[in-house]
Amino acid sequence: MMRELEAIWRRLSHWGTHTSQPIQQRRTVTLTNRISLLIAAFTLFLCILSTSAFGLIYSSQLALGFTILFLSPLLLNRLGFISLARIFLSTIVSLASIVVSVVDKFDYFQLEEFQYFEFRLTLLTATLFPFILFRLKELRFWTIALGVNMLCIVLYDPIHNWFGVGYYQKGFSGPNYFFLTFMTLAAFFVIAITTFFLKRSFEKSEAANETLIEELKTKSSELQHANAVIQKQQDQLSEENLNLNRELVDKNQQLLETNAELISHNNDLQQFSYTISHNLRGPLASITGLLALVNEGELGPSNTPLLVHFKSSVKALESTILDLSNIIDTRNRITRLRQPIVWEGLMENIKTQLTKDIEDNEVEITTSFENAPEIYSVKPMVHSILYNLVSNAIKYRNPERTCVVQVRTTKAADHIQLEVTDNGMGIDMKRFGDKLFTLYRRFHTHIEGKGLGLFLVKLQTEALGGKIEVRSEVDRGTTFLVKLKLTEDVNEQLLLENEVVKIYYDASIDSLCTIWKAAHSNEDFENVLVLSLDFLKTYRTPNWISDVRKVPYRDEVALNQIRAKYKAEYVKVGIRRVAVVVNPADYSAEGFESKKQDITNAYPVHFNFFDNFETGHNWIKVENEKRKAKQPDLPFQ
Repeated sequence: MMRELEAIWRRLSHWGTHTSQPIQQRRTVTLTNRISLLIAAFTLFLCILSTSAFGLIYSSQLALGFTILFLSPLLLNRLGFISLARIFLSTIVSLASIVVSVVDKFDYFQLEEFQYFEFRLTLLTATLFPFILFRLKELRFWTIALGVNMLCIVLYDPIHNWFGVGYYQKGFSGPNYFFLTFMTLAAFFVIAITTFFLKRSFEKSEAANETLIEELKTKSSELQHANAVIQKQQDQLSEENLNLNRELVDKNQQLLETNAELISHNNDLQQFSYTISHNLRGPLASITGLLALVNEGELGPSNTPLLVHFKSSVKALESTILDLSNIIDTRNRITRLRQPIVWEGLMENIKTQLTKDIEDNEVEITTSFENAPEIYSVKPMVHSILYNLVSNAIKYRNPERTCVVQVRTTKAADHIQLEVTDNGMGIDMKRFGDKLFTLYRRFHTHIEGKGLGLFLVKLQTEALGGKIEVRSEVDRGTTFLVKLKLTEDVNEQLLLENEVVKIYYDASIDSLCTIWKAAHSNEDFENVLVLSLDFLKTYRTPNWISDVRKVPYRDEVALNQIRAKYKAEYVKVGIRRVAVVVNPADYSAEGFESKKQDITNAYPVHFNFFDNFETGHNWIKVENEKRKAKQPDLPFQ
């Protein structure tokens, strides 16, 4: 039942509307229809109440007639008379109120004063309809409707008096009734004015909303257009990407093929280099030995000069092969481990090596390492760089003034800069700047040299991830700026790791670390020992940590027999202290002391035992600090 009533209500509300109408007009028609239906329903309800209370009196009959009349706007809207329907609805309530009020005075055998007040409320209510049903720009319609309603209020008493049913005509004597019309009219104006401003505010907001909606529609249209353009561009990009991917695959395949060729050529060249630098050493040594056996006294006068030239040529060949070996060694040194290098100690070592040249030529060397006292890097390569730069500064000094060499280091965010400055002959950078680091290239031919030093400096600097710059003026001196990259993650530089052992170098404490992970054979032990000794020989590391907590029950007596084979090597490689990490809880008191004694007997160095790795690490760190306080750095081996 409710659904049926709702369907009827919706159908009647939209009488006179169609999709071709503007949305504002459709809304007005729907509102007029609904108000008509509500007023008709309310009037019918009053008719029923009046009939049930007083019978079918005149006013009840009129109410029934007005109920039908109030439905007229629906018919007018259906016929297309939209403005007429609204004017009719805006005025009919006031007119109907006057008619019913007059007729109502004839029906009662005893009138009450209330009957002269109640219909004035209906008249005031009708004041709202013109502003509800019309827009303010429809001035002539709502002013007509509002004027009719005002006339009904003003003429309320004169109309009653004209029909002989006025307030005083019926014997009422209220002294203030005379002012009721003025009070009702004042209320009319208050309601009309406030409703007018409310309507104007509403229409301004509605207009702003409509403008905003239009702007949004425009923006939406622009966005749709932009999206269409973007989609088109995306399609084009997708097509371009597909083409680029095809080209990339082709180029990648070409690069792979080219790279394979380069690798093959590089391997061939490297093999050729090794062949020259190593395989020729044997025959060259044989030739040198045979020349030494030649008895020069038995040679005739014509052959003696030939022998001299022969020896000179062999010596030159030997020098060339040695240079090539150095270059190959440098190229293969890139992956070597980083060590802590104290610049002051390294400089003192180089000064010791160059003592004769420094003293013979009265060379003054000043240093400044306060800003960057140390660096983690490949020590042999850094030593070679600094040695070559200082020795070159001495070699190419200006004979007319005292040779002064300044060496200093500074630290930047990502590198340490080594700066070597001299006041020597200098280099013509315009002529030779692009050839400065060429192999066997010399710029002062009156001084003995091979042109290898600067080539090695650049090669070693780049191998360390750095770069070198040169500033020089003829007869004023030269400055070399070597920027060495700061090294990260120097604590665990892995040498070997498998299922039984992990070996790494910890540059922060300059120590080799051996961590035994599981039970191992005697052969495994010896292999680790040999590898460790090779490392210690190369890097001259003074410290060693051995963690044996996971292998507590290995046969130390059998292992000592292996250690005995290499005992002399530990003294030669410069090991000073060994930290052994062992868990005493794994042994009896007597067994633990026996194990300590077995290990101590095997190594002729300073030993200490710890129950955890961190304590052993800290012990070596403290010992290093003590040693640094006495001696800045070990002599370079």
